[in-house]
Amino acid sequence: MDKNYKQKAKDFFRKEGFYIVLFICLCIITTVATVAIKKAKDSQAQSKIEEANNKEVSLNVDDKNASSGVQGAERVANTENKPATAAVVANNEVKFTNPIEGDLVRVYNTNPVKISDTVLKVINGIDIKAAVGSDVKVAAEGVVESAGQGDVDEGVTVVIKHANGIKTKYCYLVSNSVKQGDKVTAGAVIGKVGKVPAIFGVDEAEGRLNLQVINAKNEQVDPLKYFSYKSKK
Repeated sequence: MDKNYKQKAKDFFRKEGFYIVLFICLCIITTVATVAIKKAKDSQAQSKIEEANNKEVSLNVDDKNASSGVQGAERVANTENKPATAAVVANNEVKFTNPIEGDLVRVYNTNPVKISDTVLKVINGIDIKAAVGSDVKVAAEGVVESAGQGDVDEGVTVVIKHANGIKTKYCYLVSNSVKQGDKVTAGAVIGKVGKVPAIFGVDEAEGRLNLQVINAKNEQVDPLKYFSYKSKK
């Protein structure tokens, strides 16, 4: 009986048992593989969740920065890309004050005048009567473009370039107290009133300031558009 049982058991494992064992092994392999795949998917899903959370945090940080500092930088960038019209308009609003007190003795005229028997010349700007040696003050903040002896019909001159591109020119000075490149504030003394240059053949006992205005296109314009001088009645 025992021999028959053992023989049957051997025959079983040689035939049906082999397939059962093979089936069990396949089930184990399938189970292990399924668990591994599930873990991999769970890991990928967790990674995506973490990545999404990181992006959300990053966006929140950017929004906070935008409300505090970064947005300001963007405003600067946008301003730089815009046309400079607003700046030009603001610069054109530079206000000039009279550099000296005095009466207007020669108005702006573009017609040439006779300064000698053989020379005709346009005398630029306007002339204001003032005592010799009086302080001449700069009409507005700017930078000294040139200072010193000018043409024979202008004498000692100082030229100031202002923020709006306009230049003011002060002639007939007896001396200047600034030099090229100096930055000057409105009201700063830049020189002293002198007399009309001898080339005009006029022996003026009184002092005069020749005041000129040159626009951004380097053209002479009437100073009375910017200054309030009147002739003595």
